[in-house]
Amino acid sequence: MSEDKRMRWDGAVVVVTGGSRGIGREVALQAAAKGARVGLVARSRPDLEAVLQEIGGRGAVATADVADRAQTEEALASLASELGPVDILVNNAGIGSYGRVADVTVEEFENVMRVNYFSCVYATKAVLPSMLERRHGHIVNVASIAGRIGPPMEAAYAASKFAMVGFTEALAFEVAPHGIGVSMVNPGPVETEFFDTRGHAYEGGYPKPVPAKRVADSVIEVVESNGLERVIPRALRPAVVFRHMAPPIYKRGTARVMAKQIQK
Repeated sequence: MSEDKRMRWDGAVVVVTGGSRGIGREVALQAAAKGARVGLVARSRPDLEAVLQEIGGRGAVATADVADRAQTEEALASLASELGPVDILVNNAGIGSYGRVADVTVEEFENVMRVNYFSCVYATKAVLPSMLERRHGHIVNVASIAGRIGPPMEAAYAASKFAMVGFTEALAFEVAPHGIGVSMVNPGPVETEFFDTRGHAYEGGYPKPVPAKRVADSVIEVVESNGLERVIPRALRPAVVFRHMAPPIYKRGTARVMAKQIQK
């Protein structure tokens, strides 16, 4: 997409999945402050209504279990009907998973993939035809550093995020000639309820969890700059590069660092 066609938040119709709390809430606050009308998607209507009130009623809400294709499509259609065609989609909904592959059930693997990856596909497919027709739009997928570096004890989660990363990169090249931007934001640990809901607290000392607002800042910026990827915090970027430039050394170093965690 050329520079003069970069998306602007002012006046845009924005849809945020997982918009009731954490990163999604912060994105909604910032988008509304920049003049966007924001459609919020999550399972809890009271939580969504609370965020809608926080942004001064500049938008609408739709409840859905994003792991369910029909519910997701219905929610996106409802928001488009109320607010207008979607200009910016932020696929942010997600859940965690923690445990050895031998201990995590197949059902959990499937559920994590549905919530984290397939919800992204469902929502994207729901808005993409209109974007292609208008030659206008931007899609941001909030993935994870775990989609670039597979952490032990998080195989189900990492697999879903690696899928999101691959989907994002492929889609970005496909739709760029049609005037549509696609980006991903890959955060490390974030100060949200994520670790509580996955059932295992974050035990790492590095990197320290970042505020959800910092991730939302990157979502806003990556749309405005039409960038492909942002990694947060920046200190994690060298690890991603090193992972691909020197795999054997990376493997040995990671094995030493993670040994204590695996033994627990």
